[in-house]
Amino acid sequence: MISIENARSGAFSGYWVLLVAIVACVAVGVACRQPDVAANNTKATPGNTSIAVKPTESEAKPADSKPVGKEVKPADGPALKSITPTEGTILGGILNDMATSIPKPEFPTDTKGSGTITVEIVVSEKGEVVASSVVSGPQPLWSAAAAAARKARFDPPLKDGKPVKVAGVLTFDFGK
Repeated sequence: MISIENARSGAFSGYWVLLVAIVACVAVGVACRQPDVAANNTKATPGNTSIAVKPTESEAKPADSKPVGKEVKPADGPALKSITPTEGTILGGILNDMATSIPKPEFPTDTKGSGTITVEIVVSEKGEVVASSVVSGPQPLWSAAAAAARKARFDPPLKDGKPVKVAGVLTFDFGK
């Protein structure tokens, strides 16, 4: 049998280091192993299964948090022709200035013409356009304006600090 002194100083020093490393890994693995769950405990969850935990009401909503968005006031504007907003929806008039982003409509290549397109929209409590309807302008440009209106985004509209829906119009100018 090889003594420890021979293993340290001789050709077996690499094997000795490897043997010590293996023993250390095994010892750590045994020490870190989870205790066995009793066999008669049928409600036990395996150690590798995640468990969903519902937050308490105080964790779910901080007490003094305010909704994030933009306060909206009713505005005068064109009367809506084709969209009938639900109860509690605020009529916001022309909404172009309220939008955080309005994509530029793509001018149809096969279409000649120019003009202003008016699109009625309803903006959800989250600031997304949930309904749209083109109501005026040159008909060949309607589809481009409608597609751009649906992609418009707004800060969540608020009334007295509470999220609300807003109905109004977006206008798009197509020049030559």
